[in-house]
Amino acid sequence: MARDRQDTAVPDGGTMVERLWAKDPTLWSVDEDKRDSIQKRLGWLAAPAWLGDHIGELRERVSKIQALNWQRVVLLGMGGSSLAPAVLAQIAATGSTGPRFEILDSTHPDTVRRATAHEDLANTLFLVSSKSGTTLEVMALWSYFDGLLRTDAAAANGPSRNFVAITDAGTPLEALARDRGFLDCFVNPPDVGGRFSALTYFGMVPAALLGFDLNQLLESAERQALSCQARATEKNNALLFGWRIGAYAAQGRNKLTLLLSPEIEPLGVWIEQLLAESTGKDGRGIIPIVNEPLQHLELYGKDRVFVAIVAKEDDALMARCGELESAGFPVLRSMTGDTKEIGGEFFRWEFATAVAGVALGINPFDEPDVQRSKDTTALFLEGKNVPGQTALTPCIREGGLSLVGEPMQFQGLAGVAEGLRHLFKTIRQGDYVAILAWLDENEALCSLLEGCRAHIGGALGVPVTLGFGPRYLHSTGQLHKGGSSAGVFLQFTAGGRADVAIPGHDYSFADLHSAQSDADLAVLSDLGRRAARVNLGEDPAQGLIEFVSILEGALST
Repeated sequence: MARDRQDTAVPDGGTMVERLWAKDPTLWSVDEDKRDSIQKRLGWLAAPAWLGDHIGELRERVSKIQALNWQRVVLLGMGGSSLAPAVLAQIAATGSTGPRFEILDSTHPDTVRRATAHEDLANTLFLVSSKSGTTLEVMALWSYFDGLLRTDAAAANGPSRNFVAITDAGTPLEALARDRGFLDCFVNPPDVGGRFSALTYFGMVPAALLGFDLNQLLESAERQALSCQARATEKNNALLFGWRIGAYAAQGRNKLTLLLSPEIEPLGVWIEQLLAESTGKDGRGIIPIVNEPLQHLELYGKDRVFVAIVAKEDDALMARCGELESAGFPVLRSMTGDTKEIGGEFFRWEFATAVAGVALGINPFDEPDVQRSKDTTALFLEGKNVPGQTALTPCIREGGLSLVGEPMQFQGLAGVAEGLRHLFKTIRQGDYVAILAWLDENEALCSLLEGCRAHIGGALGVPVTLGFGPRYLHSTGQLHKGGSSAGVFLQFTAGGRADVAIPGHDYSFADLHSAQSDADLAVLSDLGRRAARVNLGEDPAQGLIEFVSILEGALST
């Protein structure tokens, strides 16, 4: 462990801290074209101060919204606009006495339909949250609920009162909110990127509606921001964490496994997006492993580094950290695993991610490969051929399942088990498997997918991640395409979906969901990634049960 710490020591941390707070873009790039765009996305450094200036006004505006006594609040968002609120909603759920708060960040028809299966639609407040104001999924969801409310007798006289927008200045969503008479429109600071926006309106409007003490969130963020100004590494935890996880990744320990105390566990998916989308580019990056099933120590490879956020008196997690350290694994610990410190955790990880970008020599504030999937989705919706489309060819059929991928990849193979075996034989030390689920995110399917994850990880001895589409496109999708070629991607799709129309569009939610999954697989294939799809048939639960049986056979030989 002494050697690990020496190899990842922060070089001249004081100067780095000064330059970062001075918003010096050359920390991340000397390219003149990139420096301007970087400077325009460093406003998160001032987010605690901004929140302090706006907290009174925010509280007053939210109070007016709450005075209408909504029975339910549904946030329509993706990626940076939905994951921080999702963290807050899960933390607040245990003690919440206010209206039900839900996150809708899916285009799967079953998921969309379930969000409408309530009798209280007229008494539901919808937060339409999009930085660009053009996010495809968010605007499709707004169109759908707007159409429903216009046919709802209770809301027919003023359906737009059910909507509040959160966006940037000058976006189409801001114009829509103004023209349609939304209940309110919160305009965010323009110099804060989506995944760095937890302490702006994108996170704080939901926090206020969820009943969080805004002063407590602010004070926690201010304390952490002050700590992040310390020049001495031993007094600047975020500097130390950021540099070490970046340096470890540069040395090959690029699988960052998060170990979180139960009360702070919801933070994991937010950290996953922040690290993956910020660092997964230029053929490198940090691969976050979140909610991983517990493994035997001998199954962890030399590509692992562990970060533990530990609550007080979590003896079990402390013991696990001790076991890992005794086995020679780097373990970075934080003893601030307290939900009262969630505002500070948001800022700390944003700062650490920026520092990790310095260590890796990348720009953590852009997402150059995310747009490729968006553009390819648009082409599929228009019915046009795209590069990588041959990856959508069914190659092997067995029972109710089919294996889909580049024809040459599975040529001459007899069954799904043999196809999987062929795919898994390409895995080497340092690789990881990503399960990409284009399915309804219900409890039964999640349990079956976690079973698949455990089987694969235990048998192959590599990290296995699990993400649901289209959410992961705005999170780990950048890493999958712009990071290293270490990923092996197993995509799941299914039929059997009753469709849902989108008012004002010539495609439905089933069309959109299919186009997004097709685009993702096509882009991965076009980039030369090892990727395959398993179509589970008309009954995804039964298909997954059948797949698990086949998987066990494939992994046992």
